Amino acid sequence: MEAISGEYSGKCRKGLAHGYGIASGTDRYEGEFRNGLPHGPGRYTWANGDYYRGGWKKGLKEGEGRLVRADSSVMEGIWKQDSYIGKKLLAAYVIHKSMSLTRYSFRKTISTTYDVKVKLIRGGIENSGVENFMIAHTSGSQYMSGSQTGIHNPLFPLDIKVTFTAWNMFRTAKSDVIFDFTINDPGSWEIVLNY
Repeated sequence: MEAISGEYSGKCRKGLAHGYGIASGTDRYEGEFRNGLPHGPGRYTWANGDYYRGGWKKGLKEGEGRLVRADSSVMEGIWKQDSYIGKKLLAAYVIHKSMSLTRYSFRKTISTTYDVKVKLIRGGIENSGVENFMIAHTSGSQYMSGSQTGIHNPLFPLDIKVTFTAWNMFRTAKSDVIFDFTINDPGSWEIVLNY
């Protein structure tokens, strides 16, 4: 990197900065290097007073970091290939509670509208032996379409709690099913609950 190629003190390998070091020229970098480039945690200070402290990969901002401009404005969060992505990378969805389910799956579908469909399946049959079905959600409007229940036009992040009572396969006992989750990633989703 031309702007920090004036002086260097630190570890080297094959004639290149490699390991912890300090490089300065017009700008200054202090931190980890690999093959002559900032790579790993470090602090880069530009000649105008701006500085970035955080992760680096092959000379580019990468991972968590904080860019402070000379005018005191701050960009803190996740960086990818030198570009600011956002405050934090969130999981597409988070499960808060799962009770009496054998399996569940989340699948993002391609659609021009935001929609969340919930399917209940036991032994390959939809809605088999389901009683007292309820779905609580923080936004959108609930609808029924055949054996599927869904939420149309929700706002994300969307909190959903599905509860119902289901007979076992032999109809000798009932169990209460609870599935509480949040979807962070906007889009159309299909949730399949096997009980």
